[in-house]
Amino acid sequence: MDTPETLQALEQYAFVLLPALLVAEQFGIPLPALPALLGFCALAAHGRGNIPLMLSTMAAVALIVDFAWYELGRRRGTQILRGFGRLFEPDCARRAEKIFGRYGARGMLVAKFVPGLTMVLPPLAGVFGVGRARFAAYELAGVLLWAGTWIGVGYVFSDAVAVIAARVEMLGLWLVVVVAALLGAYIVGKYLGRRLYLRRLGVATIAPEALEGRLDAGDDVTIAGLRTPLEAGRHAGRT
Repeated sequence: MDTPETLQALEQYAFVLLPALLVAEQFGIPLPALPALLGFCALAAHGRGNIPLMLSTMAAVALIVDFAWYELGRRRGTQILRGFGRLFEPDCARRAEKIFGRYGARGMLVAKFVPGLTMVLPPLAGVFGVGRARFAAYELAGVLLWAGTWIGVGYVFSDAVAVIAARVEMLGLWLVVVVAALLGAYIVGKYLGRRLYLRRLGVATIAPEALEGRLDAGDDVTIAGLRTPLEAGRHAGRT
């Protein structure tokens, strides 16, 4: 394999770069961990990368970071989830809660494949009292399933990955500009979506005092509980 310079650099720094990209994803930063993982596997297919060692490294790093999120969930409860809603998509915690309510800790098996879930499900597992040993088992299984899947793809299609890396390398500075523009558009889009959501929410809310006044006045008011079944049973038992 005629190795492009990008893959040569990846070969040298893979055990620093790949775990760092994985940690970035666990903090909600949209950096390209997947292309780097595919590139590493293309190298491994030609005897220039240690797949078992990389899997072990990534599993250990993911477990450390997600255990920190898990413990925050146990100690801070829904405060940490509301914080996610303020910083990222306002309904991201709600969507994750629905998945957790349906699948429980098993949802962590696919969390790494779904943008956003990889950061929200670990603290959610802490909020709802998943045992530490069970959390660690599902966390490790999920990381190994995610990394193993893409390692297999990169290994099988190693020559195609090398060709793509060479084409990308030819783009040079233009690629940096395009990636920066896409990242900027992503951040602006998330910010604008959050502002629109909060504006709609501000119109739809009512102060407790105003609601009490309408009830005292005998107005025909219907109050509906919007908590999910998972929220209602949060303190009644453990998931």
